[in-house]
Amino acid sequence: MEPPAWRLRATVLPFGDAPADLWIVGGRIRTRPVADARPLAPPGGFALPGLADAHVHLSAGHRRAGLPAGSRELVDHHRRRQLEAGVLLLRDMGALRRREAARPATLGLPRDDGLPPVLASGQPFAPPGVFTGIQEPAAPADLAALARRRAARDGAPWVKVILDNFPPLFEPPDSGAPGMANYGEAELRAAADAVHAAGARLAVHAFGREACAAAVAADADSIEHGWGLDEGLIEDMARRGIAWTPTLCLDAMLLGTARGERDRAPSPAVERWLREAIGRTEPLVARAQRAGVALLAGTDGVEPLAREIARLREAGLTPAESLAAASSGARAALGEPGIEDGAPADLLWFAADPRESPELLARPGLVLLRGEPAAPCGG
Repeated sequence: MEPPAWRLRATVLPFGDAPADLWIVGGRIRTRPVADARPLAPPGGFALPGLADAHVHLSAGHRRAGLPAGSRELVDHHRRRQLEAGVLLLRDMGALRRREAARPATLGLPRDDGLPPVLASGQPFAPPGVFTGIQEPAAPADLAALARRRAARDGAPWVKVILDNFPPLFEPPDSGAPGMANYGEAELRAAADAVHAAGARLAVHAFGREACAAAVAADADSIEHGWGLDEGLIEDMARRGIAWTPTLCLDAMLLGTARGERDRAPSPAVERWLREAIGRTEPLVARAQRAGVALLAGTDGVEPLAREIARLREAGLTPAESLAAASSGARAALGEPGIEDGAPADLLWFAADPRESPELLARPGLVLLRGEPAAPCGG
């Protein structure tokens, strides 16, 4: 039996300004007419590539979900929640707690199980005794070999390195000077070369300027957080093709913790540092957009992606640019297709333009994952 053919007439976002026709056959998008196709949704709406959260932690939140920490059940629970919200691509950056880290449940997940695919890094690498203890310990001399093994043996499409211990909120007393890079530039460069030789890419956690500069010099593929970047480094990132995941919405959680809201003593010094860091970072987002840096929307958790999209708009991106950072632009930077001929039909449909009404992002009228409806058409 021939698979059903569907026709969708909609304005293709984030940058489209007029309706276009798309066809969907066998779970894939076609841009040429297909005979006897049935309408998928009322004509005149808006189609958006499936949203992409470029920095998630799918092993987090086990208490709230009531599921075992670090389990596959928990990971799939979060994937289902993301699917319902139209987030159809996830880049997982490892577990956030030690006992979750011992059982990575995100590497090697199938792409055809009816849930959003996951680009997983496994646990990040950092030297023993620094940061929060979630990392896979890697002495500087061993970093390149361990990174190569993660990519080549474990099949991780991304490898993550914690290059500094910022924010200072998380630094244990013996973690070294604030902002001290955990690896030298030569060691990080060797890790990047090893990861690239294995066909994977390197993501670097960097908050302070020293770490940001080292990540750029080593040709990392993405900088996570990057609250120590400056205009010169932004220009260098654009030349080298390095993406940036600024995780702006992370500041609310960190500020709350610094104020003593999460079973920690208040730290006015940390709160002051955080406010200064985010104050420097926000203006750089629009600067990076103008320079041609690929901006990736990431929540650093399992939070609603719409929050980060809103923060990117507040930082100076246009509505279309902020949507691109969470859809077509992010997908391109992560090596995944958007709405194009032959691509998997991973898309959202809206009756009204979510660029004009951002709250609509949380209520897509239709969610398609590989051509299969995941939510009823009703926008």
